[in-house]
Amino acid sequence: MNLETASNINKNILSKFEGVLNLYNEKLKVTKDRLALKSLISIEFNNLVNCFIKLGNEVTEYDSESQIYLVNYILAEDFKTVTILHRDVFLELNKVSIYKQENRLDDEQISEHFQESKTILETKLIDFKELFTPKKVKLGDEKSVLKKIASTISLQKNPWEVYTSQYETILSQLKNIDTQKVIAFISITTFYELKKVVADLTNDHDMLVSKVSNNVNLISKNTKDNKDYNLVLSYVEEQLTQQSLTENKQYNFSDSVNNYINQLQKIEMPINTVDGLLTIREVDLKKSTQKWFDYQILPKFMDLIGLETNLINKYNLNLLNLKNSLQHSKERQEETKFNTILNTLSHLENEICDIKAKSKIISNTLKEDVKNELLISNFIAGKPFLEVTLNSSLNVESITVLKKIKENIQKGASYFNSQYKKSLQYESLTNLELSIQCIAHRMLQDESAHYDSLFLNKKFIGDLFLVPRKNQDYKLRLILDHWKQGFNKSVLVTGDRLSGRSTFIEYSANKFFGNDIVTLLPNSNATIDGRKFKTTNNLKEALSYVKNNNIKSTKPIIIIDDLELWRDDKHSLLSNIRALLNFIETESDNAFVMASTTQMMVKHLDNRLSFSNAFSHVMNLNEADENEIVNAILLRHGAAHRDIVSKNLEIISNNKLRILALKLSKQNNYNFGNTLQSWTFNTSVEENQTVLYEESDHEFLDFFTSEEIIILKQALVFTFISEYGIKNVTTTSFDTGFKSALRRLMNVKILVRHINGYLFINPVVVNDITKIITAKINL
Repeated sequence: MNLETASNINKNILSKFEGVLNLYNEKLKVTKDRLALKSLISIEFNNLVNCFIKLGNEVTEYDSESQIYLVNYILAEDFKTVTILHRDVFLELNKVSIYKQENRLDDEQISEHFQESKTILETKLIDFKELFTPKKVKLGDEKSVLKKIASTISLQKNPWEVYTSQYETILSQLKNIDTQKVIAFISITTFYELKKVVADLTNDHDMLVSKVSNNVNLISKNTKDNKDYNLVLSYVEEQLTQQSLTENKQYNFSDSVNNYINQLQKIEMPINTVDGLLTIREVDLKKSTQKWFDYQILPKFMDLIGLETNLINKYNLNLLNLKNSLQHSKERQEETKFNTILNTLSHLENEICDIKAKSKIISNTLKEDVKNELLISNFIAGKPFLEVTLNSSLNVESITVLKKIKENIQKGASYFNSQYKKSLQYESLTNLELSIQCIAHRMLQDESAHYDSLFLNKKFIGDLFLVPRKNQDYKLRLILDHWKQGFNKSVLVTGDRLSGRSTFIEYSANKFFGNDIVTLLPNSNATIDGRKFKTTNNLKEALSYVKNNNIKSTKPIIIIDDLELWRDDKHSLLSNIRALLNFIETESDNAFVMASTTQMMVKHLDNRLSFSNAFSHVMNLNEADENEIVNAILLRHGAAHRDIVSKNLEIISNNKLRILALKLSKQNNYNFGNTLQSWTFNTSVEENQTVLYEESDHEFLDFFTSEEIIILKQALVFTFISEYGIKNVTTTSFDTGFKSALRRLMNVKILVRHINGYLFINPVVVNDITKIITAKINL
């Protein structure tokens, strides 16, 4: 076949493509809405791309340099731009579908977006056609150019295979975008059902509260109107027998939630394009949603159940007392004191109003949380998606740990007391027994669990119960003002255990930085500018990722809580600390670093390198303002809606309560968290639902051997320890002394085992042990 024949054949192929292109352009012009445009791109544009690929393949088969050069070299690049633009428009149209499904866009916005998308495509196709015709004419008809084209082709490798691969990739991306949109739609439906479960929960709770309130009002009204104790007694007995009105109906909540969460799946969603490349964001929706519900929703749900249980108990208890009083009057033929009954009912009505107000806050918080967070549109917008705050996870975990400790100590304490070797000195044995009794007393009791959780949970009902630390807050504000002016600043937050370091850091970060927060934890997920990445125990690697992906348009805060946790067999604590100090020296003008650790760890690191001096500011949270501690105690006790009484069963006034709180804070050296925890050691919930305050006479005493002191020092400095780690530190002495010392500490529950296998000091005695170790060893 000669050159002229090949050229004529290829002109026919080229004309055929022009026909398909013109037809597509005409269909685009008459497209009326976004769904039609999506369908056009999915089907017709797909055909257009395949037609162009066929054109390029057939042109390549013939020895017509002009046609090869036109299609494979020139038009191929222009057409690639057209395909990329169609893919980007298709992506945005699918994102709009998701926004519409979640009611985030109105019809006017959607229509405007469609018109802009259509106009962009029409303009690009016009540009492409304007480039297409002149090049075809010039290259096809001017024979003087043919030799020059032949020379050019002979010196360059034909790029058609590369372009073909790119076109096929873009077609595959179009298909994947549509597939992921289907998964997104299924997830949106599941999220809707989860929101409905939460709404049903709160509505059922509101109905229960209203029903109880109406019942009390009915009894009160009949008492006022009739003043007939037989009639009033019948009303009271009737309400007591109607268990269905007051029984809790919410315990299927977890099952309902889990049934829907199990329907979720992993999503790998294209969310935008950068320099022509798709940005894919992926998440396992099932795992993320389950974790988010566990840490963000279930605690609030349990608070609501606690209020509901409290309401039911008060209601039944008051009705039962009324019944007994009325029956007593009837049996003794005494005159019924209706004013007393009305006063009792009035007091109950007031308590119901208080519970109703508190439950309304929780219900609104629950509904707002699921409304604002269970949104796929947040995911495709690159926003933080179903993130779990550090304190939330710690709070849930800590209560679980305390429960496990309680169960274990009840099983183990009596056994150990009977089996412990009698050869030990009497004084040491006495101290041991007293200390075990102290630990057992401090454990969570089932009857007091809800009340205690108000004090043990650092962020009960979100930020509502958080008492700001004004002095530290003011100091941090000044530091940040200087940092924003261009000064390199960083903060090290120190303090003993339970001093509130984590709560202060998270509160400050949310207050001053909003969403520009990067939280680094070992073996976890972190986010920088919407990009998620997984951390290991290599802090240098995590900081390097933050540095390389900080777009500099925002200056984030980097939170590194509990520095002592950044270590494993491959990455030493010192190497991670050096990486942090180097990052602070070079990057603290672009990112504000806020790290925390205990004072013992600060001393440990300062003995090995210039650690604390590397930070521009060190904030010691060991001692809190006594008024802030007292306010926190009063706030949490007030949430229980229970009277607090002394051991003589006399109601303690608010002034007396404040004095007790001040005394307790002083005894605990104004350690915020330790004082709150100590409050639970001195209180218990009685059968009548009042809170009994009785100062505990249990004392934790020093019974430790020298080997145990060394082990406990390690646990205080590094938070978590292991048998393997202790063996490495003590080498040959482990089997002869430290092994039995370690077992004894575990037997008496001084050391308890975490779910991941590590050992840590029992939270209820950690500060007692800190005092003992500090007094014995010059750290």
